[in-house]
Amino acid sequence: MPRFRWLAPEKISERLDLQRCGWILDPEGVPATNCVGLIDAADLDSTAWTQVLSWLPSEARRCVLVAGVGAAHDRTSLLQIGFGDVVTERIEIEELDARANRLAQFTEWLPRTRRVGQLTLDLLAREAFGDGKPLNLNPREFALIWRLTDSVDQFVSKQALIYDVWRMGFVPETNSVAVHMSRLRRKLAFVGLAGIIETSPNGGYRLRLPEEPRAGGRVAVSLEATGPETANSRPNAAQLALLTH
Repeated sequence: MPRFRWLAPEKISERLDLQRCGWILDPEGVPATNCVGLIDAADLDSTAWTQVLSWLPSEARRCVLVAGVGAAHDRTSLLQIGFGDVVTERIEIEELDARANRLAQFTEWLPRTRRVGQLTLDLLAREAFGDGKPLNLNPREFALIWRLTDSVDQFVSKQALIYDVWRMGFVPETNSVAVHMSRLRRKLAFVGLAGIIETSPNGGYRLRLPEEPRAGGRVAVSLEATGPETANSRPNAAQLALLTH
């Protein structure tokens, strides 16, 4: 059964009580990235909203559904600052259930971090760390290394990187991939991870960690999802493109 948390001190109102749709109310009334949070904003003034925003870290907002927001421009603003969904007070429980389910699915398949040996990638921060030291990546550099962790020890062609990271269906007459890879390698070397990106004779790249213990000849990749891991825990090419903007 899906779980949700009621993020308010007062008792949950019947019109928003997802328990009517089979959900389990988690007794912990604090925001979390692995559980859908529910807020009723119908009676919140500017002071209360300030308190809510200071209490909700940005990474937790994407798992929170805000109800009771009548004005379209207010709903737009809340979506822009990272809330998972925002609805009016006139929403029916069936629609609330459907929207909450969508958020629950999102928390299940989206991994917060990936770990490959001493390398850690943080999707929400769009940053990589070598043995805990930040690489200070720009968005495209992060998208490139995230793509390489999709297939550790396997070469990824230049064409595939152009498509997945740059969202282009052809290889342009530029050396953008090589330039970004060169910068990425320098940053990896700075945190003690020199040589983990290799270039193939055909121009592709792979992420390889020769110093790490291997099982069956492959480097283990650890995904720490915001919810239970699923078979679809890796973002697709369209989702990768969002990382570069």
